Amino acid sequence: MEHLVLNAKKRDIGTKGKLADMRRAGNVPGIVYGPKSEPRLLEVKAADLRTLLPKRNHVIEMNLDGETINVMAKQVDRDPIRRDVLHIDFLRVDDIHPVIVSVPVITHGIPIGVRTQGGVFAVAKKSVKLKAKMQDIPENFTIDTSDMESGKSFYVRDLKFDKGVFVTPLRTFLFGVGSGRKEDEAAAAAAAATPAAAAATPAAAAAGDKGKAAAPAAKPAKPKK
Repeated sequence: MEHLVLNAKKRDIGTKGKLADMRRAGNVPGIVYGPKSEPRLLEVKAADLRTLLPKRNHVIEMNLDGETINVMAKQVDRDPIRRDVLHIDFLRVDDIHPVIVSVPVITHGIPIGVRTQGGVFAVAKKSVKLKAKMQDIPENFTIDTSDMESGKSFYVRDLKFDKGVFVTPLRTFLFGVGSGRKEDEAAAAAAAATPAAAAATPAAAAAGDKGKAAAPAAKPAKPKK
């Protein structure tokens, strides 16, 4: 994994006004916590987070007032409109205790079901959650979909990972190739033909009944003398 470094400094519990001043100065309040350690309040530069936050499953080497600790970004609170980071939680990690992280699922290649079978490729989830030690966390899962045929699906259980456990349910659908437009059009045509055929029978029956009603009645036979 890429080696990431972040400088932070301790802070005291502040009022809403002080926290607002901190954010206006370009800093973000936060906290770091973890196993066998007390929670510690801190602040980091907002500019430093811009390059780190897209790499949420990476271990960050944090320099907290001269002390070096390994952390991961755990929770990020943002302004609902401007999307500025308002607060960030860091989880202290080591090479003993497993952590839960989200790992991206990346696909490449054009499926054969799309190239030759008229299928449509669809992605339902772009990441999965798993629990593992920090040194065993994969940077991503990269899947070649070139041989995927129309009608085939890929689930969490199909990912290869034996150094931890998946938190996302194994039956969760990740991506697949749908039947496609050609098959859908054929099915629609067949469905449209069935009601038309069914409707023809009542119409014919009605026409036959009408014809019968229009036929002249038979003359009664003359009585014999």
